Amino acid sequence: MLKKGSKLLLGIKSSNLVGFFIGLVLLTCVACDASEANPEKTSLKLSTATPVSVETVTRSQPTPTSESSLPATVLPTSTVTVVASTTASASEPASTRTAHPAPTEVGFDANRFKDVPGIVDATNFGWPRDIETSEGLVTLEKPPTRVHSLSLGHTEILAALMDFSKVSAVYSFFTDPEQSNIADLSKSHNLIGFDPEEVVALDPEIVIASRFTDADNVALLKDSGIPVARASLENSALGNVPNIMLIGYMVGAEEEALLLADEIEHRMQVVGDILDVNDPPRVLSISKFTSIFAAGSDSTEGGIIEQAGGVNAAADSGIEGHQQVTIEGIAAINPDVIVVPQPLDGANVFINELKSSPVLSEVPALKNDRIYYVLPKYHTTLSHWNVRGVEQMAALLFPSDFQGVDMNDFSHYPR
Repeated sequence: MLKKGSKLLLGIKSSNLVGFFIGLVLLTCVACDASEANPEKTSLKLSTATPVSVETVTRSQPTPTSESSLPATVLPTSTVTVVASTTASASEPASTRTAHPAPTEVGFDANRFKDVPGIVDATNFGWPRDIETSEGLVTLEKPPTRVHSLSLGHTEILAALMDFSKVSAVYSFFTDPEQSNIADLSKSHNLIGFDPEEVVALDPEIVIASRFTDADNVALLKDSGIPVARASLENSALGNVPNIMLIGYMVGAEEEALLLADEIEHRMQVVGDILDVNDPPRVLSISKFTSIFAAGSDSTEGGIIEQAGGVNAAADSGIEGHQQVTIEGIAAINPDVIVVPQPLDGANVFINELKSSPVLSEVPALKNDRIYYVLPKYHTTLSHWNVRGVEQMAALLFPSDFQGVDMNDFSHYPR
């Protein structure tokens, strides 16, 4: 929530650059892009368009074996209820299904689920229930107690909706407090690697994949008899509300999903009510790993900039997705503000490099000392936590408007 009376806290904690890069890739490959995130991560879509001084390249991806060597901590078996697979045919006789409670019997506004993509029968809040995504129809016979997410973003959503012990396992980068909003929950959780056979061994009742998850990995899971649902994650905090509603319905956490959706909408409304922008600043979000990458249109970082009242300078210059840029390209973009969403150690080195470049000496962001480190976990993971990125960005762009506004983190389940 946003509350008056205390200062904005931009909690900072350092991490190593390699760990973040691996996490970022995994977001795009196993988690949210076969990462959630950034994991989960943002859509790293590289455009073929080539604006002035901007190079279009494909980002190389390290192998999962370079992931953290943190030891796996297996949950006690007493915390996990083992049940049989719950996939059923849509043609199952009606006599075998439980009665569908009327919406008035549910205890919440069931009508809000009517137009949620993926819910087959939005009047059915009993079990079994059906969901249908691009991976086909899945029937869940009862609330699942073993849920596996291939995306950091989806796992962050699950952490807000249900007991985390029902999440079957996590990946090593989920434990990094700079890029994960569930590091506290993940560090003592069951840890697995990136071989899909490890997911099969978990025997999950449902696997949640993102639109970026590798099709071959999904096929392997489905061929093993594991139900898979693709729940899309968007680059907009409000755009993810339908996905949160679908996941809540999927795991039997409808009320929790509505509470989270309400909080997202309220917090975004508060930011919108404070903003009064006549001359929006042009903001460039860039990170440096082996090369410099700018976040253009159809990126999580770009969406956060726009929702916080700024103009995405990279998109304004013709960049789509994430593209490699040179120092000269940054000068050509000529931003008013630069933000760097990567782990603090690497961010500080990169910021000092930018400040010392004579090529950038006349760029407004450098002339006016408006170059900032921002927490990557708010800006690069696709989940409700992007709201924190919007709040943080708005406070950086319009400090006088947000002076004295306290921006709190979201709560995990139980909320």
